[in-house]
Amino acid sequence: MRTVVVLGLIICAGTARASELEVLLSEKIGGCLVIPVDIATPFKVTFEVTLDKADKAQTVAVVAYEPLSESMAKAAPILAHGVKRCWPQGIKTNPVRFTFSMDE
Repeated sequence: MRTVVVLGLIICAGTARASELEVLLSEKIGGCLVIPVDIATPFKVTFEVTLDKADKAQTVAVVAYEPLSESMAKAAPILAHGVKRCWPQGIKTNPVRFTFSMDE
């Protein structure tokens, strides 16, 4: 029984840290991103970032985006370039997957 409780706590702690990281990244990167004008809001883009040995963004892949539209298909790589440019220092998790969303 103790093992199940401890395992549950570890999973919850890992999820909480992942959520905190996602909020931190959205705040830091969101303040730096240049949003293309032709994107309809609200939108969401999920990125996966791989870091180099100096913990800088080496590759940024677009995993998913919403809404599924031609303008978002064009804007997603532009946003990925912005994520790479705006990547904050001090992130050690590798790779990092997070979702950036913008409401109206």
